[in-house]
Amino acid sequence: MSWIPFKIGQPKKQIVPKTVERDFEREYGKLQQLEEQTRKLQKDMKKSTDADLAMSKSAVKISLDLLSNPLCEQDQDLLSMVTALDTAMKRMDAFNQEKVNQIQKTVIEPLKKRNQLFWSWVTSEWPQSHELLGLHSQIPGTQGLWLAW
Repeated sequence: MSWIPFKIGQPKKQIVPKTVERDFEREYGKLQQLEEQTRKLQKDMKKSTDADLAMSKSAVKISLDLLSNPLCEQDQDLLSMVTALDTAMKRMDAFNQEKVNQIQKTVIEPLKKRNQLFWSWVTSEWPQSHELLGLHSQIPGTQGLWLAW
């Protein structure tokens, strides 16, 4: 019987079991999917608010153009209807501005902040005192994610 001091050729014992590694990769995939969906929602909300603002500005411009039309000067009934339309469009624009401001404060900015804070935390370096220091470097693309465990 020969004695092999360093056990050359034998598989290394894994630090992290395969099941834990698979679970970790699954959770990391979910986090990446969540980030992608959050960014998509943020972009869609921005497009929606831009479209709302453009629509209300166009409506106000149309009503102002109608007011300056020479036909309104000739017909008093038409003038009163166009004036009512102009008033309604200006109120709609003001409400739209408020809605866009609220969406910005309650949806878009929190999503941005969430992405920045969460992913800066996830990708941060490990503290020097962590007992598994260096383990994150053994799995590519997962630096800092072990902090969640």
